[in-house]
Amino acid sequence: MVDSKLRKRFVDSIDYLRKMDFFKDYSDLSSEEILERIFSGEINYPHSWWYEEPRVFSEKPEPILHGPSLLISIKDHQKYWMKASDFEIDRLLIPFDTKRVMKENAETSIDDNIGTALLKRLARISRGVFQPTNISSMWLTPKRSKWLVQEVSFDFKGKRHSIEIVLQYDYIEDMGLRELNELIEKTGYKYYQVEQDYIIVVVLTKEAEKLEKERGWKFEYIFLTL
Repeated sequence: MVDSKLRKRFVDSIDYLRKMDFFKDYSDLSSEEILERIFSGEINYPHSWWYEEPRVFSEKPEPILHGPSLLISIKDHQKYWMKASDFEIDRLLIPFDTKRVMKENAETSIDDNIGTALLKRLARISRGVFQPTNISSMWLTPKRSKWLVQEVSFDFKGKRHSIEIVLQYDYIEDMGLRELNELIEKTGYKYYQVEQDYIIVVVLTKEAEKLEKERGWKFEYIFLTL
């Protein structure tokens, strides 16, 4: 059983995030109920490893349930999580809002569709400000290169644009966030990469400053000021 004070920290985190419009799909639930559904696996996020959307499987794979694993970790390391920062707890919970947050494993498969899939996922979490169409991609380097670059082209607001997805061997190094932030700069929104071993991306406005000040959030890359 999770200590009641520790459990409250997670509920309080969800309360705070909901003020930032996270978990809007669960507006009919209390924060306690949202946490319960996360721990049970009912609210889940996809395990990103392969980039075809959708990938064709001969048999549908069993989904990886992150919430139950998280609950086990919390139970086993309660002293650690009691001392954890607000940011560390927020960071654990935000991927469960799949409309606001994209979580990717940096290590990936070298797939022709990687750029297209990443762009679609970035569009999904854009809060409606980035909706590309007519997406295509092509490799700019041989697939056996140390550094791999894939150009992803798309239509946006009546013009053709492109970004570059960069990998070192089979690790994602750059998803083109700088270029995307330049495209949506006038909207007041911006892509942020949250500091983490995994790649976690979220779209924020001035909320980013509030999260840094009040919750201690840290970002890997902040390319443009709003």
